[in-house]
Amino acid sequence: MKHIHVCLISEQTIPNILGIFYFKPEEVLFITTEQMLKREKTEAIVNTLKRLGLNIPFFEIVVREDSIYDCHRKIAQWMEKHEEDNFTVNLTCGTKIMSIATYEIFKDYGSKMIYIPIPKNEFFEVYPLKKLSEPQPLPLRLGVIEYLTAYSLRVINEAKLNRYKEESEKRKALTNWIVTNYNSIEGLLSEFYKVLQKSRNVSSFDLTIEFPISNELQRDFLKAAGFNISGRTISKKLSRSEIRYLTGGWLEEYVFNSLNSIKGRGIDDVVMNVEIENIQGNKNEFDVMFTKDNALYFVECKSLSPEDDITKSSLYKIGALQKEFGLRAQSFFVTTSPHIIKDGQIRQSVRARAEQFKTEIIKPDEIVNFETIIRKKLKIMEE
Repeated sequence: MKHIHVCLISEQTIPNILGIFYFKPEEVLFITTEQMLKREKTEAIVNTLKRLGLNIPFFEIVVREDSIYDCHRKIAQWMEKHEEDNFTVNLTCGTKIMSIATYEIFKDYGSKMIYIPIPKNEFFEVYPLKKLSEPQPLPLRLGVIEYLTAYSLRVINEAKLNRYKEESEKRKALTNWIVTNYNSIEGLLSEFYKVLQKSRNVSSFDLTIEFPISNELQRDFLKAAGFNISGRTISKKLSRSEIRYLTGGWLEEYVFNSLNSIKGRGIDDVVMNVEIENIQGNKNEFDVMFTKDNALYFVECKSLSPEDDITKSSLYKIGALQKEFGLRAQSFFVTTSPHIIKDGQIRQSVRARAEQFKTEIIKPDEIVNFETIIRKKLKIMEE
């Protein structure tokens, strides 16, 4: 006699992952459809479970999602060989027809059936019937890569993510200094961007520029970053990492460090510069992604005062990424651009675009308080 957990397959995969991880059955039965087969939803669930250390044998039944007769017939036929087994059933996903058919069949076996109210991390026992069913907590919290895997997305550069984190932590003091003193060194950073923007993918770059240092903070920054200074001449051999840092990567690292500082204390996981690919082969890169309570968030960063049209294109990119990659994610747009502000407020056109894509804008004067803002937005208590 085996414990078999039954799942109904639809676009949402995470409720099934949470249920399987909670019950840890000996086998799993997936009731799916032709459409979900094409979208590789079962594979996404299985691959995510493997990343979580569960390699559970599974069965798969393909039904017509609009035919209760077809659902009944195929499930009943499968059950003929498993009548002696014990079942738990997750009714959260699938179509209403699939849920009704599954409920009717497994009710006759006295099986425990649950429902997970999305996006809560808890389940209710809907059968056997009780006068009052208290919600049971689901303790699993997915990291970023597990979440992406659950949506059939592959992280192309997973092996590099830890290096990005280490580099960011090494530069944390300098990064914080840049954010605090940004207005005084903006001209210098803009000059670096002009010279280096087309060399972001080279392995190294021998930089030599003429620049009139106008204040001591600019000189302090150059010394802290290891530049050679001779009069107006500034020089250094830059690595690829340093090139990216000077051309805007510092803002991405600031956001990452802010979130990483509350990892395990409100944020479950955070990664930066993550490159993903969907099953159609489309690729893209996200500046910063993080998870909290099995929800995904991402942050798009734009520094060096991009023009208004670039700001709008960044917001369009957020919308396109949400649609193209099927990610139900809340997003934040962090920018140093003054062009998004009019009379001290975010321009109406920019605000409307951000609301369209469910994006929260972090204004230039708010960046230094990014961690506090995130805590407030996501209701993370101060310790």
